[in-house]
Amino acid sequence: MTLNKIAAFTLCFLLFLTVPKVLASPLELDIEAVWERFIGPEHYFTMVDNEGNILMQTGHWIYLDDQYLTADNKLFEVVSVDEEHYMARAELIEEVELEHWSFNDLKKELGISVIEAQEEQERGTIGVYHTHNAESYVPTDGTDSVNGKGGIHQVGAAFVKALESLGVNVEYSEKLHLPHDRGAYRRSRNTVLEILSKNPDAIFDVHRDAAPPGEYALQLGNEWITSIQFVVGRQNQNLGINRKFAQSIKKIGDQMYPGLIKGIFYGRGNYNQDLTPLSLLLEAGAHTNSRDAAERGIGLFSEVVDLYFYGPQAEAKGYGSSLPQASGAARRSITGLILFVFSGVVIFYVINAGGFRAAWERFKGLLRLK
Repeated sequence: MTLNKIAAFTLCFLLFLTVPKVLASPLELDIEAVWERFIGPEHYFTMVDNEGNILMQTGHWIYLDDQYLTADNKLFEVVSVDEEHYMARAELIEEVELEHWSFNDLKKELGISVIEAQEEQERGTIGVYHTHNAESYVPTDGTDSVNGKGGIHQVGAAFVKALESLGVNVEYSEKLHLPHDRGAYRRSRNTVLEILSKNPDAIFDVHRDAAPPGEYALQLGNEWITSIQFVVGRQNQNLGINRKFAQSIKKIGDQMYPGLIKGIFYGRGNYNQDLTPLSLLLEAGAHTNSRDAAERGIGLFSEVVDLYFYGPQAEAKGYGSSLPQASGAARRSITGLILFVFSGVVIFYVINAGGFRAAWERFKGLLRLK
């Protein structure tokens, strides 16, 4: 073989190695667009276990090998899908003992230099945006979708306001990525990059799901709220850290407000989480829930976020049994529950005594006996 032929062969070989890398990004984006299959609010996927028990119901298309971590931390994996009837069957893989990786732990794993925390971590910036701007809540907004800023923007604003009330800086983008189609995640990539230029500690893409109202509805005291579901994309190079991040926040959420975080769906796609590992898609209720309930639920979630990133006990001293069980609204809810129970006892006593006067005379009689 002559030198010219060797050179030509070498050049072709190098081009063969290089061209796929150059084309990789746009091809991945095209595939990502195909992954985002929409069901529409009139249908939703149901995931069941081998006994037919419902594990989750969602507007996300469910694929083989998708996984779901339930509220009680049981991890299931999808083994069969019936697309015609929007059904998926999943098998239990394991019962997960959630571990806690602090914000500093994850930064070290990412190779980011960490300044040791003082008594309280200085509050940084959290990014918030909406890939699906049109999403709305039927009971409150009168429709599941609008051509513009839907009710989800008001839920996002409530999240931002709650974070800011805790002293957290927020970079909130309300940029539109309409229409609500397969290209929405591709269009929202630029928004994510703009937020990343502000050097946020994490980014949250706020959505609402499509599901029956009971899937997300929770009663806290005498108020209804919606739970929050995390969505993590399985097709991205950051999956390992995304998983640790999601499970760490869920662990703190489970301790502060049990049931607030209903689960973690590991679905096909990447949801722009390939751009940064500290990114989560949040489902704040479903289209069948009221927007007010979603605002209250995501308001509580803001406290979980604040504690994970900036709480003195969670970050500076390490996660442990000293982590506050509840704060703010949680303490108020516990107090309300005690008052509710006490009121019930008093009412029961009065009814059985034959009225307030008879109940008072009986109570005074008990005091005299003592």
